[in-house]
Amino acid sequence: GQMKKYILAENLKYRHTFLKGLAVLMPLVSVFLAAWLTHAFFAVDSYNWWYMGLYPGLIGILCGIIGGKDKGKKYAAIWSLPCSMKRIWDAKILVAALLSAAAVCCCIILTLIVGTVMERALHITFILRPSVTMQLAAGILMWLTTLWQIPFCLFLSQKMGMFLMLLVHMGSYTVIGVTMSLKPWFVLFPGAITSRLMCPVLGILPNGLPAVEGQMTYFPEIMESENLLAGVTAALLWFLLFWWGSRNYFERQVSGK
Repeated sequence: GQMKKYILAENLKYRHTFLKGLAVLMPLVSVFLAAWLTHAFFAVDSYNWWYMGLYPGLIGILCGIIGGKDKGKKYAAIWSLPCSMKRIWDAKILVAALLSAAAVCCCIILTLIVGTVMERALHITFILRPSVTMQLAAGILMWLTTLWQIPFCLFLSQKMGMFLMLLVHMGSYTVIGVTMSLKPWFVLFPGAITSRLMCPVLGILPNGLPAVEGQMTYFPEIMESENLLAGVTAALLWFLLFWWGSRNYFERQVSGK
């Protein structure tokens, strides 16, 4: 009940922004770029370009807008209110999490629709075509394993502003996503988890190539489904850790004003 009021109040702050539009526009860009540029590799690249680039970029922009709203007013709109600052922070995280879930749903629906049109109307044969079930499973995993980015980016946006936060987040995520995801201890790097889990689910290597023998970065262990449980558990623990740390920081930041 009470948390719902915080979420509704947080939502109201963005009713005149393009926040919700972004959750549809970014997946649209990812899917149509892949369809236009890659043809036979569409089903693979549509997702790979999404979780390696456009999706973390979207989360960064969402968090920059959500985190910057109160910061831009030097917290004047909230610090005098008889509200829990931790609850306000929780509401920011939950609003971003819901928008990111909507964006992942858009990406999957668009990929399935465009893929069907390309196969049936344009008679394009895909090099790799994950089943609908696998694509839906991939969407759920993508969302769960990237939740940690929300408190992380919200915290960075408080510390360094949106532009610098995006540079740090995107730069580090791309490097870690490609390199650390190939290591046995990938769970120690939250940015490596999503791309590692997509190997057994979608059959895509972190570099975007099909996960088959003979590819440069392929090794049999990368396809083990046991990685899924370890990866999801680690990603959710990272999420809770960043959430706990960032909400304590936010409370101190605002009440210290």
